[in-house]
Amino acid sequence: MGIEWSLVLFTVIAGAGAGLLVFAGLGEFFGASRKVRFMAAIIAIILLIVGGCASVLHLGNPANIMAAAFNLGSFSPISLELIFLGLSAIVAFVYLFVINREGGLSKIIGAIGIVVGIIFMYVSGHGYEVIETRPAWSTPVLSLSYLLTSLTLGGFLFLALQIWFKDEADAIKKTALIVLVVAVLEAIALVLYGLTAPLGNVALVFWCGAVLIGGVIAVLAAWMAYSKASLSMALLGILAVLVGGVTFRIVMWLAGSAYTPDLFELASGSRGLFPF
Repeated sequence: MGIEWSLVLFTVIAGAGAGLLVFAGLGEFFGASRKVRFMAAIIAIILLIVGGCASVLHLGNPANIMAAAFNLGSFSPISLELIFLGLSAIVAFVYLFVINREGGLSKIIGAIGIVVGIIFMYVSGHGYEVIETRPAWSTPVLSLSYLLTSLTLGGFLFLALQIWFKDEADAIKKTALIVLVVAVLEAIALVLYGLTAPLGNVALVFWCGAVLIGGVIAVLAAWMAYSKASLSMALLGILAVLVGGVTFRIVMWLAGSAYTPDLFELASGSRGLFPF
């Protein structure tokens, strides 16, 4: 079974944008500077748009794109991805205009960003989990791994911005602690996926690339960044989670060999691109 690179890029890039949006919202509540949160929102919008463009590639032709757009009301897995991708981008855009206003409006929008960002990261994996004919996909740990790899990547990106712009030490410490907790949860989710999913001859690639690099090294980088604010450790965390997240998605595609229809047939029939 081939790797659908457009979907790998979509979930990694747009997922990173959603994760960054979540941490920008969290930054409202633990003292991250407006400059850092503003830059995070801008980068989140860029990543969400670029990721969204990548997602369009797998639909094949304009007719399929229009079919997906006109069937958003079906709330199928693909529809949910598109809905919450759009909502995440809209919330991030609105956040740019309210971030300097008084009265708590930026906190409200930031909190909404946390919710829609988390939902998007989760549903970007759930669309595969519902396909029972692929044993390597049909596990709840899959959606959880999508969520946590994206959230950890967004967290390291936000941490790097804080360190780069010399944010308050207390705010950086709080971010680093949250990133450490999320990275540990990500590592656990990846281990559980490796133990429960039939990975076949790509198991070694998964354990080395996803678990060791994306899990263990990411946790160590988060711990070092928490112990002492270090841009190099934040960048190491970004690289580790990026490698681990991409490896996880590649292995997921390669291991999904129980049933191999055409990708668009799979998307339209199993993930609900069309209402019939």
